[in-house]
Amino acid sequence: MLDQLDGTSAEESWRWFIERYRGYIAGCLNRLIHPRELADQALDEIWSYLFTSSILDNADRDRRFRTYLAGTVRNFAMDWRRRRARASTSQPVDEPCDAADPSRLCEAQDMQLWTRQVVQLALAEVERSSPDQANALRWFYGLPDAVDGDAAAPRSASWIASQLGIRTNAAHQLVFRARNGLRRCIERELRETVRNVEDLVEERQRVYTVIAADSPGLGPPPDA
Repeated sequence: MLDQLDGTSAEESWRWFIERYRGYIAGCLNRLIHPRELADQALDEIWSYLFTSSILDNADRDRRFRTYLAGTVRNFAMDWRRRRARASTSQPVDEPCDAADPSRLCEAQDMQLWTRQVVQLALAEVERSSPDQANALRWFYGLPDAVDGDAAAPRSASWIASQLGIRTNAAHQLVFRARNGLRRCIERELRETVRNVEDLVEERQRVYTVIAADSPGLGPPPDA
């Protein structure tokens, strides 16, 4: 799809990219530019930057897409901050999340945000085949509705059963099937963003470490 951003299917490919990564990019900018209203302004401008610079079309396919995209957004944000500082001093831009090194997006926050991006994309894939499974996962684990959204309180299997009009036993089975399906979707998503097996192994480990902290039980067992 990246190859199509500057091809005959460019319009469709850009819609795909914006729909897919808008939440992640917004989350990155919210961490790099404060206050929130300025981050929203930067979000409105970044699409033109990405489109006119051809930076995504020229992405290094040997790098992990996560690090490439995070670096691209970081460079834009730093340049946006400099340009705004030169143009106006009426509304200063606060320091980003890592004030000691404002050129770098906080690694832990970046990894957490990317993991939530991966989970949201995997959830959307689950939902296309079974909305009940996707809802069961959101309810049972309290998953947020958006990449940068807030988690909800987890719901019990009996509560899920009452919402779906099924028995509690069936709700447990639904969550089990949905969780396995989500893991398969996560695996497919990760394979799309790395080039080699070594990177895939490390990326998987990092993603599931974040999932284990955010949503215990959602990922595979440690020895899987």
